[in-house]
Amino acid sequence: MKIGWTLAQRAIADHYEALAREHVAARSEWHYAREQLDQGAWRALADDGLWRIPVPEELGGHGMTWWEFCAALEGIARGGRDLGFCLSLIAHAGFLRSLVIFGGEYHHTVALPKMMGGAIGATALTEMSGGSDVARVATTAHPTAQGYKLVGTKTHITNAPVADMFWVLGRIDKLPAKRDISVFVLERQSSGMQIGAPEHMFGNRSSPTGPVSFFGLPITAGQVLGRPGDGLSLTYATIALDRLLYGVVGAAYLEGLLQEAIGFAEQRTAFGRPIADYQYVQRRITNVKLAIESARWVSYAALASLLEEREEAALMSSTAKLIGSEGLAGAALDVMQIFGHTGYQLGHHSRNVQDALGTLIAGGTSDIQRKNIFTQLLRLRKSQRAATPAVSGSAA
Repeated sequence: MKIGWTLAQRAIADHYEALAREHVAARSEWHYAREQLDQGAWRALADDGLWRIPVPEELGGHGMTWWEFCAALEGIARGGRDLGFCLSLIAHAGFLRSLVIFGGEYHHTVALPKMMGGAIGATALTEMSGGSDVARVATTAHPTAQGYKLVGTKTHITNAPVADMFWVLGRIDKLPAKRDISVFVLERQSSGMQIGAPEHMFGNRSSPTGPVSFFGLPITAGQVLGRPGDGLSLTYATIALDRLLYGVVGAAYLEGLLQEAIGFAEQRTAFGRPIADYQYVQRRITNVKLAIESARWVSYAALASLLEEREEAALMSSTAKLIGSEGLAGAALDVMQIFGHTGYQLGHHSRNVQDALGTLIAGGTSDIQRKNIFTQLLRLRKSQRAATPAVSGSAA
């Protein structure tokens, strides 16, 4: 099992850290205040080849792996200092991998080049009838002589207000129940599709979310991703990567907060001593370090499991999401309290808390991750029992 970075991968992380410092961090506050995705920074990263990293050469990519992509993402999280921007990258990444693995001619010749070239992708799962319960999806594709007409509404979709491409979970009418859930890949259009107003979020305001509705949108059979009816398996494969990337981003993002906290604690005095001398401050600082290492290494283990198609991959991805998001939220709160009244003022440290809290909900809530982990534990237990031969006979 591969764990940790090679020298070449560290070089990729350093390169994207510098690139993100130049293009993301420099304009982060401006875009955050206006609740906008920094599309200029997105374009700069795409032009540099970010989205080509994990795509095979025969499909127009650089032919590297998702390990190299994760190294780049860590660099962006460290250098960009914009958690919301990273969440938009995560939403695009799962979509991209899904196209590579499950795509047909349309997906590989039309959608994938756009996604690598700077188009913004949105993975549209959630509906008003349910968020994480994807099996209850109501969006429906009705068969026509030319393909389908898509009808339905998706809500709270990351990147939807600015997306060029949509990965949409829905049903195909006339197929048998429980075998009708399918995935459709769509391009943004002016007719048959309506993009709703961006939502006003408590945090992560540089990652726009909103609804998208379909009013008989014509789509071809070639736009169905994978086989009709395979939507649930495609969904779980897609969101598995998304979930573990929360841990990757959370660990890298916290590195900057850790250094800020240590620096402040060494300089700030109370009762004639640096506050770094006090155990209650030391506890908060070590909490941040523990959150970093826990999230990082479980995310690496989850990525290894996913790429090796191990049986526990889904369980590990949910574990990475849970540890990553809860660790990030707790650590951001610890850092804010180290800075005291200054930390509580509207600004850098309070924004970190606002943004970190959003990761407890985005990508599947913590409660859903615990449900997934428990369900996977039972499934693995059942599988292990089935694989263990029964012992017969009696002792002599």
